[in-house]
Amino acid sequence: MKKLFKKSVICLTAVFSLAAFSACRKPNTGSQMVLTSFYPVCLITQRITQGTDIQIQNMAKPQTGCLHDYQLTTLDMRLLSTSHLLIINGAGMEHSFIEKAVDETGINVIDSSEGIFDESGINDEHEEHFHSDKESHDHDHEMNSHIWMSLDMVSVQAQNICSGLKEAYPQYSDIMDKNTGLFIDDVNSLKELEKVNETDDDFNVISFNEAFHYLLEENGANITAEIEIDENSTPTARQMAQMSDSAKELNVKAVFCADDNGRVFAETIGRELNIPVYILDPLTYTVSSDDYIAAMKNNILIISEAKNK
Repeated sequence: MKKLFKKSVICLTAVFSLAAFSACRKPNTGSQMVLTSFYPVCLITQRITQGTDIQIQNMAKPQTGCLHDYQLTTLDMRLLSTSHLLIINGAGMEHSFIEKAVDETGINVIDSSEGIFDESGINDEHEEHFHSDKESHDHDHEMNSHIWMSLDMVSVQAQNICSGLKEAYPQYSDIMDKNTGLFIDDVNSLKELEKVNETDDDFNVISFNEAFHYLLEENGANITAEIEIDENSTPTARQMAQMSDSAKELNVKAVFCADDNGRVFAETIGRELNIPVYILDPLTYTVSSDDYIAAMKNNILIISEAKNK
């Protein structure tokens, strides 16, 4: 299946329905510029292109989180027009701007989510690996585009990025294949850590960031409530009270959040229930981590600590 395409961006289903450029850069050695949509994609692409002369530049500024509502600026359009490729997360993450970017600049796009989802949700080929339990969780997998937070899905992303880059830069095929294999080996080593967390079937938790959905599930957590908080959406006092009452009935053991707008609400629930609050890294900020494997390992160890507390 071709992963590099031009002026053709396919939304995977109806439900899936770039600001200063900075960080995650390599020196310009004369090759055409490759842009990544935001930080997680940049981290993966950096690993794959190590040892090549491909210039990687990240689009979203360091303070940017996920790109659900991102709007392109004049500077973004200028840089898109002069770049060779744009590598996106896909699965609806860049839906607010990707069609405009392609239509107005003609940039080639590598969609790293290709093959993970189909019209009914997670592709049958991958279903058994993604610990899906749609009947048990309010937030169905087909509605969640934070696929880099799943170790199984990020391996597919890496393979898609590698395939697209090899089509554009065949002279680096061997080294990118090797780098991708080493990255997937590192990911597989983290899966061994996750296996330790899979045994407990009553690890009920609350998450104040939908980016952690796959990660928590893969580590044996049952998410009883999942709330995405940003500057435009915060829970009401009534919703917080209902969440607290439900958590008491379900014997929720931990609350998870990122160090962002959701932290104050997570800590409020934690105090109300007298249960610990744990901070996980969604890998969307350059200030939090510069290495995908190290950040995910730390996340898994934090979840393990919460389970064993």
